[in-house]
Amino acid sequence: MTVRVLTTTAAGLGLGLSWGIAARVWMRLISTEPEFSWTGTVGILMLTGLSGLVLGLLCGVRRTGRSRWWRVLAVLCLPMFASPGMIFFPAFLLGGLLYLPHLWARLLGLVGIALSQVGLWVTTREDPVSPWVLHGGFLILSLTLAAGAAELYRPRSGEAAVAHEELAVDPLTAR
Repeated sequence: MTVRVLTTTAAGLGLGLSWGIAARVWMRLISTEPEFSWTGTVGILMLTGLSGLVLGLLCGVRRTGRSRWWRVLAVLCLPMFASPGMIFFPAFLLGGLLYLPHLWARLLGLVGIALSQVGLWVTTREDPVSPWVLHGGFLILSLTLAAGAAELYRPRSGEAAVAHEELAVDPLTAR
């Protein structure tokens, strides 16, 4: 692995852990009976750290112009959406499109963020929690999650992709 891939992987791990900490703080703020266990907190941080690590790795391999097949590793991010985390899944799956330059992609990304917000509203409309904290915090978490998931949709790096194609055509003439 190159230094670039290792760097982006480490950064992804750090950002995933940071997202997990922010999500846990948000959960504490919206909880009416805040009883959290260390086991649950460590579990959340492990899952978000793994997801961040995978997305960081995907960013690194994309920038080096490697095959798109690496994106299959994104399957390792799915356990993060088990149980209550399922509400974030539309933001992860479609929200990443929000950060692409095409209008259709941005609209589909907005649909993913909106579906997550609607899911939250349906499941919490009876809760006596401040809607600003509940929906505002969720929106921030959804948008940052979607920013990480955008790595699944970005094309390979321009220069690296051209070099990769040249090697595929004639490895003897490419330098």
